[in-house]
Amino acid sequence: MNSRKILAFMLALIMILGLVSGCNVQSNEASNGNETKFDVIVVGGGAAGLSAAIEAAEAGAKVAVIEKMPVLGGSTLLSEGIVYATGSKIQTEYPVNDSTEALVNFWIDKAEGQNDVPSLQLVADESGATIDWLVDLGVVFGDPIATGTSPVLRGHVAENKGAGIIDALKERAEENMVTLILETRVLDLITNDKAEITGVKALNREGQEVSYEAKAVVLATGGFDKNELLVASYAPNAKGHTSFTSESSTGDGLTMALALGADVINKGGVFGTKTVLGEPAYKTEINKLLELPYLAVNSKGERFVDESDDFAVYYQELVKQEGSVSYMIFDQTNFDASLDAAIKNGSAFMADTLDELAAKAGIDPAGLNKTVTYYNDMIKYGKDEQFGKNLKALTPLESSKYYALKVVPAILGTMSGLKTDLEAKVLNAEGLAISGLYAAGELATGNFYNTIYPAMGTSLQVSITFGRIAGTNAAKYADQ
Repeated sequence: MNSRKILAFMLALIMILGLVSGCNVQSNEASNGNETKFDVIVVGGGAAGLSAAIEAAEAGAKVAVIEKMPVLGGSTLLSEGIVYATGSKIQTEYPVNDSTEALVNFWIDKAEGQNDVPSLQLVADESGATIDWLVDLGVVFGDPIATGTSPVLRGHVAENKGAGIIDALKERAEENMVTLILETRVLDLITNDKAEITGVKALNREGQEVSYEAKAVVLATGGFDKNELLVASYAPNAKGHTSFTSESSTGDGLTMALALGADVINKGGVFGTKTVLGEPAYKTEINKLLELPYLAVNSKGERFVDESDDFAVYYQELVKQEGSVSYMIFDQTNFDASLDAAIKNGSAFMADTLDELAAKAGIDPAGLNKTVTYYNDMIKYGKDEQFGKNLKALTPLESSKYYALKVVPAILGTMSGLKTDLEAKVLNAEGLAISGLYAAGELATGNFYNTIYPAMGTSLQVSITFGRIAGTNAAKYADQ
């Protein structure tokens, strides 16, 4: 195993053991963990699944969460812990001038009108209450921030990031006597002769097949970007892109629901971002260089985007470039020590001249020279004639050493998923609900997006709000 793979393994192990920032996400099964009969079973222990479990339990249902990983959290655990919202008590006290109408219009605009307005309206209406609910659970948020391309302060950043959210959800679930069954993979949904959900079939940690009975099931298994076949089917443009989500993101809930005739909303989009070639995690020291608004070029040496724009916009333009490759250009004036590590890893190049740099990195030298000359002139005159980037605090690239950092596409999640209604019921191709089956989270967010992710924190907001809706309605159905 080479040093890069060892580093990737160690980072993954740290996350799995919940050792980030003092996080305590490991969980023992509840004392009744050997029981197999429940009112509601939630498949998946991320933010959506735990939210569903809490609401179902508080509605009086006997609830189990079945999670295939040894810890709870899913991709939320690896996230920045940002929840997008309007109308929260935090925003009211700040204060923030915003409205649900403005939020809905922002989401519609980012999807070019290709999303479901009633679903957007429901989440926008509940978004502030979702933040207040998380605060009541013990999540600590800082001052609201702007994310995405909107200047409005809608981003609520959790203390301890995603782990801070998962810890609070887990604690409330345990207070409500939710049974947590870990290291157990759900294989199939069980139905009766009326096509009604009656439980799930799973493989436990000992490798034994176990059937769990339930009157309702909530699927909250996350995305599918760790499943090459599903990526090829539903997001072919993202095939081969680096994935920074949980290893559990293999599309289990999607394939199980498809087997029952569930409908899918598929527009081919993903939660796209950028990464330095070969980096094993989203937030490494080398990847932090990508937060700098420095010159970026494609293999022709040409600019193709406002380098300071949101990561999702950068991704959309990056994948259009030849080989889906770009390069950040530095000189000795804006040199960062992380570049030395990147050069050692083979993801960055250094040279005394732009021609030599282009030859090492695989960039067209004439194009690079032309672009750097034009870019330097724009900085000197203070106006970006190409993309309108703010050039303040930037310096021309004209010192004696030059660097090129190789940047490629990466994925933070998938957008295609199960079609659901406003009660989180899973619908079939005829638009009819599959009796007793609900879904929430990344598995069921197709209603909200087109192909571009609107703003950091949107996914967690949609996941938690619809997780709560799914849990409430699953408990109501089970009580019939």
